[in-house]
Amino acid sequence: MATTASNLDNLNEIPVEVGAITRQPRNLNQLNAVAFRLVFNRMPEIEYSCQSVSIPSLILGGPVLVPTPLSDTPNPGDKITFDNLTINFIVDEDLSNYKEVYSWITGLGFPESFDQFTQLDELTSDATVITLTNNMQPNAQFKFRDCFPVSLGNIDFSTTNTDMDPIVVGASFSFSGVFDIVKLNDPNI
Repeated sequence: MATTASNLDNLNEIPVEVGAITRQPRNLNQLNAVAFRLVFNRMPEIEYSCQSVSIPSLILGGPVLVPTPLSDTPNPGDKITFDNLTINFIVDEDLSNYKEVYSWITGLGFPESFDQFTQLDELTSDATVITLTNNMQPNAQFKFRDCFPVSLGNIDFSTTNTDMDPIVVGASFSFSGVFDIVKLNDPNI
């Protein structure tokens, strides 16, 4: 007789028969690295030209050692550190998408005049990375709140290039709190 996973502290609290055949993944499709969309409330020009986005890594601080009479016992830390949300985008020939980030950073950082700072509609913007299924349908989204740019990469011109490759620039954004992962079109939500 097979035991159920409920006595194994299943996180979903759904009793499941334990065994080699019944413990298969529900979805065997892999996440597709090229099937995504980036939506920045503040920067519509970036959305179309985004080439890559890196979901930030996170690190749990610690471990915290709890003293005991025999040996100290490690416990999980209590603070999470997030890397920045980083993107790479193709710069258009009018530089409009580059100027979106450039104006935002210079408005936040050290404007030349007070007018430059007041031209910012908002200091932060929400961003969403939407993953797509293998059928190119929205599947899940990573939601970042209160993003603001912290770096904008360089534009490299060179007369030695023989190919007509587009210019790709990177940008990094800090965000507040944690990011949310939401499954779309899931009947269990």
